[in-house]
Amino acid sequence: MTGIEGDFAANPKLAQIVQELREIAAKRPSVALAAGKSVRTAETIRRIIAAAHAVFVNEGHAGLSLRMVADEADIAVGNLTYHFATKSELLEAALAERLARYIDEHLAAFEQDRTAPSDILLDVVAFYARNAQESHRFFYQMWGYAGSGDAARDYVRSLYRPIGRLIFRLVRAANPDLDYAEARRAVLQIFSLEEGYKLFTGLGPEDDLALATAERDIRDLTQAIVFGQPKTNTRGGPVEQR
Repeated sequence: MTGIEGDFAANPKLAQIVQELREIAAKRPSVALAAGKSVRTAETIRRIIAAAHAVFVNEGHAGLSLRMVADEADIAVGNLTYHFATKSELLEAALAERLARYIDEHLAAFEQDRTAPSDILLDVVAFYARNAQESHRFFYQMWGYAGSGDAARDYVRSLYRPIGRLIFRLVRAANPDLDYAEARRAVLQIFSLEEGYKLFTGLGPEDDLALATAERDIRDLTQAIVFGQPKTNTRGGPVEQR
């Protein structure tokens, strides 16, 4: 056996999270909303979601309108609202569709020859740095949307939750010596690190020498986070080594 079916057969919690991600990806809006529809209708739904993504990336949630998305998709507004009655419905579908693509790229790490949890974790974070080159504008806009209100924040949080559980399980599998709190700290640090890469990849010049080594650097930093975390006492300071 290979991938998750092989080395991870003895780690049912990790296997469960991976299966959950596969199910989320399989139920992406472009598939779920098109189920039972004609080929033409299914294609219209896919065009609307792709158009919403393009407008969202360029204009943000505040600038996006149903009219703009309809124009981008080259359809009538009435045709759009037949499938997505509100701007919120459309935005959530576009974000969920992007998450499904993101999950596909995460799961690709499990299909590589290397199946040790630490190798897969490092492959995933290297993907974050690589992906930032093309998707930083999307994440700028998504975080702007998350800050627009409680409902938007909760929705974006729900999108991140399964990815967070995956990284948590990978961290625990890679370094079983970490307790629950230490693994949570590691996940927070890893996500803070990769989100920072997305921000500064977009702000910096494309020929910045630091960006040329981003994948290697984020792998090294993640390795240090997972395997080199200092113990802390209950007040947050380092534990004295004896």
